[in-house]
Order: sequence, then C-alpha cells, then structure tokens
Amino acid sequence: MHRNKYLLVKGVGGLGNRILSALSAIVFARLSRRTLVIDWSDPTYSADGTNVLGRFFDCRSCGQTDDIPVTDSVRPAIWRGHLGDSVEQMKALHRLDTDGTVRELSVDLSRSDDPEDVLVVVAYHSKLRTLRQHFPARIPQYVEASNKFVLAGLLREEFLLRTEIRERLERFRRDQFGLRTIGVHVRYSDYRVRFVSITTQLNALLKQEPGSRILLATDNIEMKALFEKVYGDAVITTPHWYAEPGIAIHMSPNRPDPVESGIEALVDLYLLAECVHLILDTSSSFSYLARILSKAPAPNIVIVVRGPKGDRRIRVMVTSVMRRIRAFSWGLRILPRIVPMRKL
Repeated sequence: MHRNKYLLVKGVGGLGNRILSALSAIVFARLSRRTLVIDWSDPTYSADGTNVLGRFFDCRSCGQTDDIPVTDSVRPAIWRGHLGDSVEQMKALHRLDTDGTVRELSVDLSRSDDPEDVLVVVAYHSKLRTLRQHFPARIPQYVEASNKFVLAGLLREEFLLRTEIRERLERFRRDQFGLRTIGVHVRYSDYRVRFVSITTQLNALLKQEPGSRILLATDNIEMKALFEKVYGDAVITTPHWYAEPGIAIHMSPNRPDPVESGIEALVDLYLLAECVHLILDTSSSFSYLARILSKAPAPNIVIVVRGPKGDRRIRVMVTSVMRRIRAFSWGLRILPRIVPMRKL
C-alpha cells in the first residue's frame, strides 16, 4: 500500500522570506510528489502556537500540520522527535548561526528522491534556481519560464489572500490612492535598503509626474515622519503598529498582536503591487515580492541596484551600534540637511 509522504516547510524570517520559501516548496512538492504542509506556528506571527497560515491565505495545495505522522522517517534527521518545534527553538537547541540554520535544518533541494516519509525545508529565499534542473523531466512547462513568471503564477493560483484582508486593502486603495500613485518600500531597521538612491529616483519621478501620491511602506516610524515632513500630504501610509526605530516589526517582542502585524504587512505588500509606479530595492525580499505581484508595466518599475550585502556579522554589529546610539531616530531627523530630498 502506498504511504503518503510529506514536505514540511517551517516558517523563518519575515513574510517576504516565508512566502518565497513556500512558493519554492510548492514546486518541490510537485516534483517529489509529496503533500505540502506549511507550518507558521512559530511566535513570529502566532501568539498562541497555532498555525497562522490560514489567517493570511487560502493555500490550495496545503495539507494540515495534524496530517504529519509521528515517525522517525525524517530528513534531516536532526528533526526527529522535534517536528513540532520552531526553527528558532532548533537554532537555540543546536546553537546554530544563520548559515548553519539552512545547512543543518533543511533538505537538499537539488535532489527529489529522498525516501523518508517527511522532508523538512527551511529557506529564507526562493529556491527556483536549484529546482530548475528537475523541470525538463517533471515540469516541462516551466523550462522556458522566468522565475518571476513562475512565482507570480503560483501566488495567483495557490496563495489566495483571505477575503477580509483583500477587502481591507481595497478600501484603502479606493479611499486614498490618487490618479497616479508611486509605491515606495523603505526597510530601515535590522536591514537597510539604499534609501538615498530610492529618494533620488523618487524626486526624478515626481518631476515627471507632478501631483502623484506616494504610498510609503516602511518598518521605521521615523522614516514615515521624514517622508511626511519632506513630501507633505502627498504621502499616504496604512494604519500600522511600529516597533522601536531600528527593530524590525516582526522581530519586536512588544508587538500587541503578531497576527495583526502580519496582516498589516500583507496589506502594504499588495497595495504596493497596485501602484502605477514602483521604486524598490529588491535586495529586500518584501520588495522583491512587490515586484513579482506588481501590475505596473515594466518601464514603470524602478529597481535600485546595489552591490553585495557584505558580511552578515558586520551588518549585525553595525545595526547594534546604530541602535545603541539611537541613530535610527536622530539620524533620520537630520538627514534632509545632508541629502537632497526635496520635491523638485
């Protein structure tokens, strides 16, 4: 008798990371003919240990966490007896750094023939590049398709935004968008996008498109205040809870409601995709997803190009120092004196 086999995807990182990981897993589940289960029961977005995926999306391909059998037939073997644990719990238990997390806690997606009953995937980004070697034999319709095309299709077909979230973002779009709205995502906390390059592009676009509204999606309340000071009533932002400047919203222990924080992020993400113009630094997974979802024509999407991110340990150290000296607050307040941000 054929036994059902499972692909268990553990949530890690913010919403952008999770969605990209889940979309890749949908493809891998098809390749390996496994039942996909996505587990977002970790405290990042769940306050009570329940799987909150269904609070955000209706996932057509997903099974339930309760479907996973109690078994030692698990790969990586490190998850045996711990399938109910979160990635953060496993990192603490085994003292894993970020690089070691994926190396030790996730199966190798370059192979699809592992015999174990349960395979566990942990990923921060899309893995389509790794999976492409399997496309000719298993999913030939994807062979010539771009990653953007594949991911956008999976989002539309498999990850259906919950109706109540869709209604919330539609109300905001109807009430707040102008004839032309420019979407800008500025992550400025534990990870910082190329803010100066983004505002330079924004100023140039505002000169071409005077009277445009600016939808700002950011995780830093001081960044919100800065945009409102410089660009005035042109700036629109969705209702949000913000963490202390310099701390990513999904990483703050002070969030009043993790689920609501996730919903607020999704509203921002899908509203960005509705904008006529977009200015993005796609080194952020959230911005990358906004680009994938966007309905704007390609010439209307400005991608700010950046060099390599550099050593993560150095970036973490710099972030820590910036928090300690409160640079995420006073630094943004004095920035307009240094950087030309004024509308042209």
